[in-house]
Amino acid sequence: MRILLFILVIFLVSCGSVEKREALRADHDNDMNIPAIDDFIVSQKKKYIEQCYMPVLKRIPSNSPHPCETSLFQLLERRYSMNYTQEHTDMAADELFFIDLKERLKEKINSDPSLRNAIRRKRKLKNMDDIIDYYKPKYTFRKADTETKQWQ
Repeated sequence: MRILLFILVIFLVSCGSVEKREALRADHDNDMNIPAIDDFIVSQKKKYIEQCYMPVLKRIPSNSPHPCETSLFQLLERRYSMNYTQEHTDMAADELFFIDLKERLKEKINSDPSLRNAIRRKRKLKNMDDIIDYYKPKYTFRKADTETKQWQ
């Protein structure tokens, strides 16, 4: 009975240490504000957190895992075996989420003329790499102390 109680306490303590990530809109200077991109990133990040990030972080696989859940788990398993932490999950999620986001955002920009025009007006955003480089620190999974100075 004591062993069962001990295992239950360990399980509760480990579950309590998981800090859920949120997808909140970032703040921008007026010269870099494109609400359509922010809305798109927030919606994509919410889906990613629900479908990929939390199941892997909690080590509770879905019955029918989303491909991003499988990719995230495999990346973490290759790098850290089963000894990964939330910090490791944050780093891996940043890597995989922004690779996928780049493709999805590119499709959205190509299909939306008003969004293309809004991006053209922002002279600092010349290509998809510039767009991802600007938005990545604002929507990172990691707890960032400071934002990348390149865009300030």
